Amino acid sequence: MNNDTTYPDALKPQSRVGQAGSPTAASELLDVALRPGASYAQVTVALEALLALTSKGLAGDEASYAQYQSLLLDLHIPGEPRTEPTRRWMASQIYQVEDQFAPALADFTALPVDQFRKRVDAEIAERSRVKHPMSAYLFEGTPSVEDVRFFLEHHWTRSYNFYSLLAELAFRFEAIEDASVFYRNLYGEAGAEAPDRSHPALLSHLMTYFDIPLRVDFPALDPLEKAYLNNRIRCVRHTDVAWGLALLYAVESVSCVNHRRIYELLQRLDVPEEPSEFHRLHGTQDEIDTEEMWELIAKFAPDATFQHKFMQSLTRHFEINRAYFDMLWKKMQQQ
Repeated sequence: MNNDTTYPDALKPQSRVGQAGSPTAASELLDVALRPGASYAQVTVALEALLALTSKGLAGDEASYAQYQSLLLDLHIPGEPRTEPTRRWMASQIYQVEDQFAPALADFTALPVDQFRKRVDAEIAERSRVKHPMSAYLFEGTPSVEDVRFFLEHHWTRSYNFYSLLAELAFRFEAIEDASVFYRNLYGEAGAEAPDRSHPALLSHLMTYFDIPLRVDFPALDPLEKAYLNNRIRCVRHTDVAWGLALLYAVESVSCVNHRRIYELLQRLDVPEEPSEFHRLHGTQDEIDTEEMWELIAKFAPDATFQHKFMQSLTRHFEINRAYFDMLWKKMQQQ
């Protein structure tokens, strides 16, 4: 674990601590549980250790937090196809523990749908990463090429497979007219009729220009970056669509501004148009996706429970996002 990593109080909710879990034991048990021919008993023993580790980590133990995020990411990222059902089931059980540590929202009140959107948009505007000191330095200062490369490397880590989040959330909707919101977005992400124009392909040109490896070294990621990635996957897989809708709306609604700023940064560095194209395109087109997504959210928003879970998801996303960007900013300054 990186000793420079700090865990803000926002990421240490006060709640009951589960059974003591050993990070080493949980890792070893999970390794056994995912081997070919593992028994149901071996899987359940590993799961019990994972759940105990998760409770301990979310209650404030830093070593447990780092290890549970690492093991959860192991369950999330593509692996041996035969273990996919087991990994998804184990991850879903961890989500239930994470639900117990969801933000309390003591001052929550349900609102009419139009006022609810104003509340949501105000929250996103106030806590957008565009206002983070690292963003101010990159977009308004004079960052070095090394700093821009560092930023883009992590930008690739969280952006290259965004299409998979859309696909996961689409499956949560029973009505095709609801799911189609994400399928239309996914069609654009996949490059429509030209796969070589897919968004991951376009973004990869920028990574190649900056000599950034396209293959992500997941084990080497900081625990807070793993937490950020895990939370995105958890939200879009959650059985309650409020979690996924909040997460993707928060990402999409600021996408244009973020990508426009990055494109302007690339222009100042005289980066050619081809590797810059991904950000040029995203500087305008995501506004349509945002409005379509809000129309879907508005169908569910009259329900007070939906609003409450939506705001829990939004709050949790920004807690993790802030800690993650603080970590990146600290490391950038230490370069």
